[in-house]
Amino acid sequence: MPAHVRPDEVTTVVHVLEAFRKLDPDLPIQYALSFMTIAQNEGISIGELAERLGIAQSSASRNVAALSRWHSFGKAGLDLVQAQEDPRERRRKIVTLTDTGRAFLDELRAIVSPASNPGVHTPSEPRRARSA
Repeated sequence: MPAHVRPDEVTTVVHVLEAFRKLDPDLPIQYALSFMTIAQNEGISIGELAERLGIAQSSASRNVAALSRWHSFGKAGLDLVQAQEDPRERRRKIVTLTDTGRAFLDELRAIVSPASNPGVHTPSEPRRARSA
């Protein structure tokens, strides 16, 4: 027997997906999943991110680059996360949220639980993706 999904739950998911789409209308769902995984596990390495998402490390690295300040070839990224060298293991990159990433996470929290975040409001105008 299929589980019953309440219309308000579907609406919430749609609003969360729309928030990601406001960042970039062509944002792949894998970037959204990467962002959410990093938000849940700040300090995660790119290798651990790849493992949790079941993707290649090169894909995880590409996702992190797109979510960072600079994507690739000088193209502006979304500035939601930053990757820094692990001081204990130089080949390993540790990923955390930027201030912009924390603000976006607050927007998502307000969508999911508006009553628990009374001071946080979702923006009325869409965010624009950074241009190169």
